[in-house]
Amino acid sequence: MGFGLWLDRENRLAWAEGTQEYRPMGAAVIAITGQFSHRDFRQTRARPAKLEKSFAGFFGSLEEVNAFLRSGARAAMRTTPAVFRK
Repeated sequence: MGFGLWLDRENRLAWAEGTQEYRPMGAAVIAITGQFSHRDFRQTRARPAKLEKSFAGFFGSLEEVNAFLRSGARAAMRTTPAVFRK
């Protein structure tokens, strides 16, 4: 299982895309101050293309994503890795 995280600081949103056993889980969006849960993910939801350079990191679990969001750490934004490009 793995999760990519993008931060839309302008709109104060956090976007995540997940994979489970190499199958896409879809995307989820929450307030940047919120916490993700598995039920937030939808196969039909897509991360906005404008976030291509807002990739905050790759995490091994939702718990790690949520811990990162709780910490308030300022991630260095970078270009989306190829594994998440469509």
